[in-house]
Amino acid sequence: MALNQDRIDFIKKYRDAVINSTQGTGYFPSVKMAQMIIESADRNGKSGKGITFVKANNAFGIKANKNWKGDKMAFNTPKDGQPVNYFRVYPTIQDSIADHTTFLKVNPRYTKAGVFDAKNPAEQLLALQKSGYSESPVYAVELAKIIKNYGLEEMDKIQGVVIKKKNEIEK
Repeated sequence: MALNQDRIDFIKKYRDAVINSTQGTGYFPSVKMAQMIIESADRNGKSGKGITFVKANNAFGIKANKNWKGDKMAFNTPKDGQPVNYFRVYPTIQDSIADHTTFLKVNPRYTKAGVFDAKNPAEQLLALQKSGYSESPVYAVELAKIIKNYGLEEMDKIQGVVIKKKNEIEK
């Protein structure tokens, strides 16, 4: 399978921000990056070209519910059963990446599904599917393909090295 150069560039651009946002959380950077690749894409599958990414710096398409205190924008969402939904607006993509982790951590359905107890990315993907993160019945399978095809497991290894060095410095 030929790899998509736009995706490779996207991964390189946001790799460090994704790794940093998952430090000490139990969330695998490979999973988060695969999610970002899918969630930020436009209808043609081009990562970083989706409307919430471009107009709202929202890399994961996170909706703005009543608890959201920040800015929000309305977008057409006919697939969601409603003509319009409000989405979170962030100052930067990096803010969106950081908030995605917070969003998952404070939402009990992800904790209850075992998302943060997963021992590896495959377990985390299954927990995400179980939690109802996506309405797509093949969401976890698609994420797994992206992780494998683009070698995103390397991000998990980098995170592990960073955590290990940090722990050694703190001793």
